[in-house]
Amino acid sequence: MSRHEPIDIGEAARRLGISAAALRLYEKRGLIPKARRTASGYRQYSQEDLKRARLVRRARRAGLSLAQIAQAMQRDATRTCLQRLLRNHLARLEGEAKRIERLQRHLRRWMGEDVD
Repeated sequence: MSRHEPIDIGEAARRLGISAAALRLYEKRGLIPKARRTASGYRQYSQEDLKRARLVRRARRAGLSLAQIAQAMQRDATRTCLQRLLRNHLARLEGEAKRIERLQRHLRRWMGEDVD
């Protein structure tokens, strides 16, 4: 199969490391374009569709919600569309990590253990 030939939903899902249901959800939410259909009604995805779905998958694995991803992608459908959102998400995670570290120190002191 050529890299430029459309592929079916099962193969697309396998290549992306997600379920076919997740791919259909991405399509339903408008995160990827509606798939072209074969004469018998099967979904067919292009390399561009896979590229965009891969971006969604990576953003999900980074902890962003589908709503956050959709909002960012409405503004700009390129890779750069998520940069600001990812920076903000990272800052929130770093803040949460610091809060957890403070809580751990507090609990250790309270329990009478040595603090790092």
